[in-house]
Amino acid sequence: MIGGVIPKFNDKNWVPGIIISSTIFTFSWGYLVYTGNVSSIWPLFGISNQLLAACGLIVCTTMLIRMNRKKYALVSAIPGVFMAIITFWAGYEQVINIYFPKKQYLLASLAILAMVLVLIVFVNTFKRWYRLLKLEGEYVDHYGDTVKELVER
Repeated sequence: MIGGVIPKFNDKNWVPGIIISSTIFTFSWGYLVYTGNVSSIWPLFGISNQLLAACGLIVCTTMLIRMNRKKYALVSAIPGVFMAIITFWAGYEQVINIYFPKKQYLLASLAILAMVLVLIVFVNTFKRWYRLLKLEGEYVDHYGDTVKELVER
């Protein structure tokens, strides 16, 4: 992400960038462990893991729709949306009932940030589904499959 502001950080072989990035992540992890314990951090990892799984299912659904296989899309869409709803509710409960009463504002803000970012991904994905489902034409991609839209390599 720093590479968007300082282009030199995009170079994966630039040693100062490796050291600076490693220091930032190590300090951040150490700070979380130092200010709490595994039992306070573990729920945050649970939320993040479940949101990532929900994102994977939603992205899979998008690919199925794009590949003109919308009859299979519900197989991944229903569990993805269900998992997202349950995880957002659990995240809300975690922030309100665990992090705020214990004054763990950093963990609360990290959980909220994760949920907001995933919500942005979901809203944009649902817009994409709507756009893909409205497309009338079909194309043949370079693999010979019939798809709703061609994606450049």
